[in-house]
Amino acid sequence: MGELTESGKRTKFEHLVVDTSVFIKNVQLQNIAENCYTVRGVIREIKHDRQLKALAVLPYNLKVLLPDPEALAKVIAFAKKTGDFASLSLVDLEVIALTYELEARYVGEGHLRTEPKPAVTLANPTETIDLLGTEEIAGFYKPKQAANSDQPDNEPQDDDSENDEVSAEQLPKPDDHGEENGEDHNEEEEHEEEDHGEGSSDEEDDGGDDEEDDGGDEEDDEGWITPANIAQVKRGYGMTYSEEVPSVVACITADYAIQNVLKQLGLQLATMDGYVITETRTYILRCYACFKTTPDATKVFCPRCGNQTLKKVAVSLDANGQQVIHINTRRPLTAKYKNRPVAKFAGGKYATNPVLFEDQPLPQQRISAKARSKTNALAEDYTAGLSPFVMRDVDSRSAVLRGSTNLKQRMRNFEYDNKRRGYKK
Repeated sequence: MGELTESGKRTKFEHLVVDTSVFIKNVQLQNIAENCYTVRGVIREIKHDRQLKALAVLPYNLKVLLPDPEALAKVIAFAKKTGDFASLSLVDLEVIALTYELEARYVGEGHLRTEPKPAVTLANPTETIDLLGTEEIAGFYKPKQAANSDQPDNEPQDDDSENDEVSAEQLPKPDDHGEENGEDHNEEEEHEEEDHGEGSSDEEDDGGDDEEDDGGDEEDDEGWITPANIAQVKRGYGMTYSEEVPSVVACITADYAIQNVLKQLGLQLATMDGYVITETRTYILRCYACFKTTPDATKVFCPRCGNQTLKKVAVSLDANGQQVIHINTRRPLTAKYKNRPVAKFAGGKYATNPVLFEDQPLPQQRISAKARSKTNALAEDYTAGLSPFVMRDVDSRSAVLRGSTNLKQRMRNFEYDNKRRGYKK
């Protein structure tokens, strides 16, 4: 069991799965977790000398485990449904699978999901839908309802506010004598002010100056982040501070794709700055040529028009159950790498042609029967690797065709683009 406070609450995570970003930022995990786990691929991703030195002298025990293949298969299938599979590497999938395995071992897998739930449910479908990535920046706007957020709903309002409200029926109707009546009314007010004593007028002037000074200070505070509105600014920025009791199993990472899959699965997520993810997103692919959408994140070409014009967009469900697509219009479409001429396709086994459509036939690159007969790893006189006695194919037809005289032409075909001018074939 983890460390407990006087009230019996847990203060640390019992089992915490660690990603590469934790070692890059040198997070002190001994203060937030008791048992730290990671996969071997995370250690291999650390290349910096300073980070490697810090990894060698960690003040806590780091256990390197290999995730269960069944858990890895479940995570891969779930990531394809959420649309994050294309953004995840094998190491990222292993980190999620290890978290899934530890959660099932120490907590149970009854609460874990097998299908992703809708990302957002709009309470009022008549409200405008903000585009993803176009939210207001925290600190450059005044949070709405800042004054009313601290006041509880059940607290009665002041009677002065009710008396100040005037209905439309009580307002005087405009008529031809409105201007004359207004002038007479202003004159009467001026005479009443003159009747007051000089002392009272001085006091009122002093009080008015103080009120103006106070009002100026309040106006200067508008639009700034203060200790009173910091929590609301963070909520508007999409984050809420985690004050809950640490769970038994959690994963700490800064990768948004990993965070989204973890929250969709129902796993606990810990971040390095103390915040938690409150909103999850589901992604699909949308063709910007024919506007066809597909939930299959592994697609490269559009299933309707066949073009390579698929783009990942976020989706949510409104109150009526209709799918709402969030498109970032601030990122314009570009024709980069689409306006270049394509060279004539080459045939043969060693052709390296660009893939332009989904059902394009590709060479299988299978090894020949003669080469398979030579590669017998169980033979007594088998040599491989950097041995000077290794047998190399230099007499076959394919070896002759790929000689050194044709090396420049093969490299030119491999790059798909001839950048040299004046090249003679």
